[in-house]
Amino acid sequence: MLTAAYDTPEAHPSCARAEPRTNMFVMAALVTATSRESVKVRNMSAGGALVEGAGLPSAGTPCLLHRGDISLEASVVWARPGRAGLRFLHGADVGQWLPSGRRTQSEVDIAVKMTKAELVSAPEAKIPAPLFSSELRREDVLHTAGAMEALSDALAEDPAVVARFLTKLQTLDIAVQTLRKLADQLR
Repeated sequence: MLTAAYDTPEAHPSCARAEPRTNMFVMAALVTATSRESVKVRNMSAGGALVEGAGLPSAGTPCLLHRGDISLEASVVWARPGRAGLRFLHGADVGQWLPSGRRTQSEVDIAVKMTKAELVSAPEAKIPAPLFSSELRREDVLHTAGAMEALSDALAEDPAVVARFLTKLQTLDIAVQTLRKLADQLR
């Protein structure tokens, strides 16, 4: 199931989630005293956010999450390779972080929900075609996930593409996360 791609709150006990999170696909900068990294904001509430990127700071690091003319002071609550949880020092207006002039997040959430429902209820192929002539290996799955993520990142750099295909980019991101979970199970 696609929801397996998302971590549960229990996965990060030090990051208590008091408010509901709004899923999003927004590029931003995470700035510390010594670095500036491009990150993808995956979800956000008034009190914190989940970000993904390379070279994320370690837990306890003060930082600034910056996008366009808005920014939030934060600290890293937890970090692991490629992902980090942030806690904001002051409450965030989540609506400001959504792509302006585009669909509202509730419309995006409904579209994602409908897409997931269609995928879950889609009829299974009667005779599945083999993807590979040999057994599927972890490296094959990781390679495919990496290629899809590189495509997603390249597309997300173009504001016009993000504006037009936001929900499709979110679906692509869910597919990448699902492939990485599958690769972890193939160890």
